[in-house]
Amino acid sequence: MQWNARPISLALALVAAASAHAQDADPAAMASGPHGSSQLSPGEGRYDAVGYAAVQPLGAAALAVSPSLSAESYAEVTALDNGRTILVRIAETAEAPGAIAGISEGAASQLGVPANGMVAVRIRAVRPSTEDQAALRSAGAAQPRIDSPPALLRALRLQLPPPAETGAPLPPPPSPPTQPDPIVDVIPHAATGAVAAATPRPVSKAAPAKPAQGRYLVQVAALSSPERATALAQKLQGFVKAGGGLYRVQLGPFATEAAAERAREGAVRAGFGDARRTTVR
Repeated sequence: MQWNARPISLALALVAAASAHAQDADPAAMASGPHGSSQLSPGEGRYDAVGYAAVQPLGAAALAVSPSLSAESYAEVTALDNGRTILVRIAETAEAPGAIAGISEGAASQLGVPANGMVAVRIRAVRPSTEDQAALRSAGAAQPRIDSPPALLRALRLQLPPPAETGAPLPPPPSPPTQPDPIVDVIPHAATGAVAAATPRPVSKAAPAKPAQGRYLVQVAALSSPERATALAQKLQGFVKAGGGLYRVQLGPFATEAAAERAREGAVRAGFGDARRTTVR
């Protein structure tokens, strides 16, 4: 019996040694470290889409609805106009007609975009920290995210489909409502005949020449949609300047830096925290 047990003992020793060698070769095989927001759970897919989000009356919290994401999940939303990125909680799995998602007025305010119409966005499913989840569930705001760099925004804008309402080429932006000298000079010469009789001379003189000669401007936003830029400019009594594939909504010009600063502060109070002063070039 002692002679017959020796081969069995030897075999068991070889198996144990092989098992130990396998564990040494792959020490992480049995490890279970922390899982970050970029890691996927088994069977989980990564949702990352570029398109248009519709601002919907969902309240002041950072909420969104999406046909592709489950309720009570979370996503990063990046505004492709300014690169600002925020975290939102998916309130409901639902369709947003003409858009890949719907976002709340609160989310639009955090993104620095108008609280109406369509917003060009990137939406990416993420798993935020427990602190951010708690803040979003209590209708608060999550920790600020890093803005997307210009190079990434340019690449993402190339993925945008045509707006759902029209497939026609984008129209040119409207001319600014005030220009330095041409507008002041043309009006008196054009006001002849019946036009001159219908328009009292004090009205033509009331055109404010001083602001038109100012060198200070306030840039409120840079948008990719001319329609949204025009609507915002009309709302703020500003004008639109096109360049670099964007439509910049600006206020002014102002004669003094103090006047421009007052206009900038008014734009910030209206929800445009990125408004900044600039000068006429």
